[in-house]
Amino acid sequence: MELESPLPSNDELVQLGEAINWRVIEDHRLRFNQIVNQLAGDASLADTLPLDQISEFVGASVKSYFPQAELASPNILYIEAQGYAYVLGSYVSARYRKGEAIMKSMTPYNLNPAINHTNLTETDTPTTRLRALGAEIELGLLHADGSSPTDEDMRAFEQHYQTNARRLGITPHVDHEACRYQVETHVAPSVGYLETRQSLDGILQALVASSESSGVITALLPTYPTESDFAMSNDPKVQTAVDLMLHVNSLYPEYPKRLAEAHTRYHCPVPYHHVEMFRLQGCHIHLDIAGRSEALGLFAFYTMLRSASASANAAVLKGGPFANGVCDTDRLCLREYLRHTTITGNYIHIPTSPHLSPNGMDHYAALLNSGFVNAPARAMLIDYDMNPPISAMHNPIGRVRPDLRNSKRICTVESTGMPANISSARTAAVLTDFEFSHTAMELYFRKHGTNLEPMYEDKTMWSLLGPLPHTMYLDMHEQSDRFCTDMTLKTATGEEMSLAEFYDRKRVYMHKALFDVPGISPRNIDDVYMSFIRMLEPASGRVAHTIEQYMVDPKLRSTGNWGQILRDAFLEEGGVMGKFQPNEVLRVVNRVHNALRERYLVAS
Repeated sequence: MELESPLPSNDELVQLGEAINWRVIEDHRLRFNQIVNQLAGDASLADTLPLDQISEFVGASVKSYFPQAELASPNILYIEAQGYAYVLGSYVSARYRKGEAIMKSMTPYNLNPAINHTNLTETDTPTTRLRALGAEIELGLLHADGSSPTDEDMRAFEQHYQTNARRLGITPHVDHEACRYQVETHVAPSVGYLETRQSLDGILQALVASSESSGVITALLPTYPTESDFAMSNDPKVQTAVDLMLHVNSLYPEYPKRLAEAHTRYHCPVPYHHVEMFRLQGCHIHLDIAGRSEALGLFAFYTMLRSASASANAAVLKGGPFANGVCDTDRLCLREYLRHTTITGNYIHIPTSPHLSPNGMDHYAALLNSGFVNAPARAMLIDYDMNPPISAMHNPIGRVRPDLRNSKRICTVESTGMPANISSARTAAVLTDFEFSHTAMELYFRKHGTNLEPMYEDKTMWSLLGPLPHTMYLDMHEQSDRFCTDMTLKTATGEEMSLAEFYDRKRVYMHKALFDVPGISPRNIDDVYMSFIRMLEPASGRVAHTIEQYMVDPKLRSTGNWGQILRDAFLEEGGVMGKFQPNEVLRVVNRVHNALRERYLVAS
């Protein structure tokens, strides 16, 4: 019996690959990116769409989806061949271009629809290997007295961080988020648990040192916890994104109601709009897609990012019951509750491909042209359940990124459902588990393509990495929001187990699945999964119950239920759950920062 699946069939993939050689697409895209860069540097041509000139340079007829004369509107540039069309690049309307010229706004489309399981070996090494994993960690900043940092404070903190990061030999970049009090630090691409943990320890040490010299402390939790106006950045890109989110939420009566409920629940003193309530802080994980294969990207999204593994990993990192100075009465982590206050946080089944989805190009173009999306890659994240369709750009699963601008034209699968956590051990284990899972999925794709039947027949693999049904996926997030690591996990096969039992099963499976993969030793696998088990169910039977134990105690570090630890700390400070008590929440946030300080500054 053939499983129902939104993935393209192997027959469709092979037919496209035979009709257009993947090397032709790669050559055309490489030339297209070169001519776009040249035109962007010419002031007289940067804000034009000279298709004849572009076509001559590319060596094929380049077409525009929308009329060429409508330069203020969005557009898609593509080539037609052998009955197929493939995208070279696209750009959004002038509203979202922040005054930039068309050629400077042109976003490359680097995923290749002609690369599949039959020819992937031609584009890459014949054997599956570990893909370099990168990540970004989002966090909030504030003063120890609870006041919000000024723009000058933020700039000073960033400068201190860059100096400290360079001194420690880690990636020095720190980027602004939509809220002016949030920043994003970068985990450099690496392979393996120990290397990733060392990088994370370096980031935490640099953050603590920067707080020490700047006077601004960190709030490294899944949500921004303290009372704050949560002011948006003045960057034009942020302002247009905020305008878009407010507009699309106003179209659906349910979402203003959800926002009002959250206002009441967290005692907001002013009517925060949807973006101000959207206080998420997370760990975004990027994994390189072998050969830029579009089918492999869709396959990894539909399986790995929707699996019990993704649900378990999110639960391991969750733990943040605070928002706007309130400790929630029901949830130990508020990340997904806050996400559900905006329609852009809806769950999607799979990204739309302009090439591999039914009527994909038309749907992609329609959403791009609707004004409901502010970046071309986000036009792939269509929520068809809404009328009119919108972009679920903040969905809790992730996205497939074809648009990264660099010489290697890397394409990634990005997980966006992972919260931020102060434990380098937990975060490193989650990151490396995704790395190993991605490798297992690539190995499967090389052998079976997008055919899910062999995975379904392998009940162990299906339980670990198979796609969870829609309602089960959402229920797992709800369970982990309420119970964090004390949740009972349900897999795609319907089995129920603790997180420790799940990771022990995955450890055994990965030893078999990755045995022939170069660069992964049995010790590498045990480092990851035994670390999970030690943190979730220590052999001593003793776990952390305080913030200080969770962060500093060498025997209890990273153990225990982080969400419950934070709630207990709030109660110790005299807090009452559900009551507006910003001072008590602030004292907990300061305890977390002081524990980080003791771990990475005093102890070192």
